Amino acid sequence: MKPFIILIFTALFSVNVLYASNISSNLRFGGYIENKTVLTVSSDELISDNALARLEGTWDIGKWGGIETHVILSAPLQPLDPFETIRNGSVMDRSLQQALYPFLEKLDDFIPSGDSTEPLLSEKDAQRIIWHLPYSTFYPTDKVVLDRALIKTYFKHFDLFVGRQMIAWGTGYAFNPTDIWNSKNPLDPDAPKVGVNAIRLEIPLGILSGISLIASPGHDFKHSSAGLRIKSNLGHFDFSLSGMRIMNSDRALLGLPPKIVAGADFTGEIGDIGVWAEAAFNNPVYSGMEYTDFDSSFVQAVAGLDYTFDNGLYAIAEYYFNESGCKDSEDYGAKELIKLLTGEMSGLGRHYLFGGVQYSIANQYDFSLFALGNLTDRSVMLMPSVTFIPNDIISIEIGAQAGIGDHKKSEYGGAFPNLFLTVKGYF
Repeated sequence: MKPFIILIFTALFSVNVLYASNISSNLRFGGYIENKTVLTVSSDELISDNALARLEGTWDIGKWGGIETHVILSAPLQPLDPFETIRNGSVMDRSLQQALYPFLEKLDDFIPSGDSTEPLLSEKDAQRIIWHLPYSTFYPTDKVVLDRALIKTYFKHFDLFVGRQMIAWGTGYAFNPTDIWNSKNPLDPDAPKVGVNAIRLEIPLGILSGISLIASPGHDFKHSSAGLRIKSNLGHFDFSLSGMRIMNSDRALLGLPPKIVAGADFTGEIGDIGVWAEAAFNNPVYSGMEYTDFDSSFVQAVAGLDYTFDNGLYAIAEYYFNESGCKDSEDYGAKELIKLLTGEMSGLGRHYLFGGVQYSIANQYDFSLFALGNLTDRSVMLMPSVTFIPNDIISIEIGAQAGIGDHKKSEYGGAFPNLFLTVKGYF
C-alpha cells in the first residue's frame, strides 16, 4: 500500500506543477484501428477474429513535461479454445493438461455425489478459480485496457516519469533476456510492449549516457519490482549494465519466486553490419534460500546481426541461449510452459535460432520470410507474410505460421498451421 500512496502523491504533485505553469500546450491525438482474422488449418477449420482500437493522446507542456494516455479497446469476435489450435498428444497439449490438472481437479467438486444436488463450491468460488487459471487469457472477452497513463516532468538534472508507461530494455530483436518488464513472444517480435505501473527516474550524464532508476510497486514491498540501468557509448557501440529485482502477484500465484537479475547489452556496427548482444544472469530465490545462494541460477543470452544489401534486401539472424530450458524435449512439461507464458524464458528448449529476410518494392509492398528454430528438438516455425501499403493510412497484411517438426516431441511441430489477414487503419 505504501508504494501506491507514494505513487499517487507524486502524480498529484506533478499535475500541480504542470497546471501551475503558464506555458503553451501542445495537444495531439492519434492511434489506429486493427482487425485480425486467423484461420487455423485443422480438421475443423477454425476461424478467430479480433477487432482492436488504440487511442493515443499526448499533451506536451513546454519544458516542464507532459501527459500521455493510450487506451486499447479490444473485441474478440470469435475467441479460440487453446486446445483446438494444437494437436492432441503434442508437447503443448500435454503441458497444458499437466498445468491445468490441479485447477480441473478443483472444478470436479461441482459434480454432485450420491443424492446431493448442491455443488461443493459456490458460484463465486468457482468464478475465482476460473479467473485465476494461468491461461485464462486464452478465453478473451471484450475489454478496455489503459495501456499508458503517464505524467512526465522535466527538471534541470533529471526527468521523472510517473504512471503506466512503456519500459524497453535490451538490444535483442526476437529475444530480450535483460527486459524483465515485458514478456517477449519471438513468434511476434514486433508486437507492442504493454504498459508497466512504475516510477521512473532518468538522470542524464551526457548526450549518450545516463542512469535509469525504476520502481514498479506491488500490493506490498515483497511483491514489488525495481531496476537500475546505466547506459553509455564507446566508439560505434552503445552499451548498458543493469540490475533488477523482480516479484509480483502473478509470479506468486504461479509459484515463481522473487528473482535477482544482472544484465549487460550492447549494439553497434562493424563496417556495414549491425551487431548486438545481451546477457542476463538470473538468480531465483526460493523459500528457504538466501540471495547469496546460486543453486537455481541460470544464464540467458542473445547475439545477432543484420545487413541491408545494395538492392534493398534486409537480412537478420539471432541466436538465443536459455540455460533454464530443457536439454531434451522429453522433459518438456507444465513448469517450462508456465515459465514460457509468464516471460521467465522465451522457449521450452535451450538453443534457438531466429532469422529471415525482408524486401520492399516501391514502399508499397513488403515481402518477408522469417523462421524460428528450436535447435534442441529440431523444430521450426516458418512465418511468411506480404504487406500492401496503398497510402499512409491503411496497411493490409497476409501471412501464415507453419510448424515443422515431430508432432508429439517438438515445440513447434505440434501446432496446426494458420493463415491470417490483418487490416490496420491509422488516424
